[in-house]
Order: sequence, then C-alpha cells, then structure tokens
Amino acid sequence: LRTAMRSRNITVEQAADHIGVNPVTFYRRINREGEKFTVAEVVKLSELLGMDAKTMQDIFFDQGLA
Repeated sequence: LRTAMRSRNITVEQAADHIGVNPVTFYRRINREGEKFTVAEVVKLSELLGMDAKTMQDIFFDQGLA
C-alpha cells in the first residue's frame, strides 16, 4: 500500500481523509495493528490509487480466502 501511495504522491493524511479516518488510525491499519480496512475503505483507496482488481486483492486480502 505504501508503494502504491508513494507512486501517486498520496500522503497518509490525504488517504486517511479520503476514507474518513484519522491519520493515526490509518497508520495503525497500514502496520496491521488494530482494526483492518473495511471493504468500503478498500474500494475508496483503490479508486484513489488507480488500482486494478488484482492489485487491490494482493494488497488488502489474505491469499488463503476462498
């Protein structure tokens, strides 16, 4: 996620604002501490970052899910 954000020059603060969370919460989610991103947040982030479905799945979803 950080790589995708860097490639688009999107800051944590901008991404957090885009999905409607506090930047501290966003940092925790990036570092996999606490809650995970919701599906709605993942969709918003993938749109912000111009991700295709494969990239979104690779970043946000566990590979073990059916």
